[in-house]
Amino acid sequence: MSKTVSIIAAGALAVCAPAAIAQDSAMPMVSAGDVQGVMNVLRSAGYDVELFERKDDEDTTFIEIDTAIGVNQVRFTDCAPAVPDFCETLVLSAWWDRETPISDEALAAANKQNKYVSVFRASDGDPVMQWAILTRREGIPATVFLNAVQRFSGITRDYRDVVFENDGAGEEAATATNETGEGDGSDAE
Repeated sequence: MSKTVSIIAAGALAVCAPAAIAQDSAMPMVSAGDVQGVMNVLRSAGYDVELFERKDDEDTTFIEIDTAIGVNQVRFTDCAPAVPDFCETLVLSAWWDRETPISDEALAAANKQNKYVSVFRASDGDPVMQWAILTRREGIPATVFLNAVQRFSGITRDYRDVVFENDGAGEEAATATNETGEGDGSDAE
């Protein structure tokens, strides 16, 4: 009987130990409420980043990430109206500049293939891909966030060929937004 109790106790200790270690270590957290913290984590991972701060109530703060694959964004959304700089969700975003609107079939195929992202058509017909990450106030571990950024970049790379099927644009990569926010996919129909 005492062997069973010892084995159960040892098993419970082994299961709880990683949580205790994680709490004791100073693992950085990423939160949509901490723009500079997100910038620092991305920079420390080797990404080139640029911050575009919101200019008015209709705008959102975002960070452009220059990856080897193209330029993506981290958008700060679900912001409190009374405190517009406090946000709860980070949205990874990419879009492509097509000559013709993307087909419904291509959008459906992308949404079926990629379980983490949503692909939709902006008002100009260009495809937009987004992945929302709820961080709330507590945040998420930086490693989880960086894994999501890396995975999102891979998904955008894989989707690029589908994006330009039956379009004259061909080899264009994910495009960056300009400072006015035009073409960032926030104007979806």
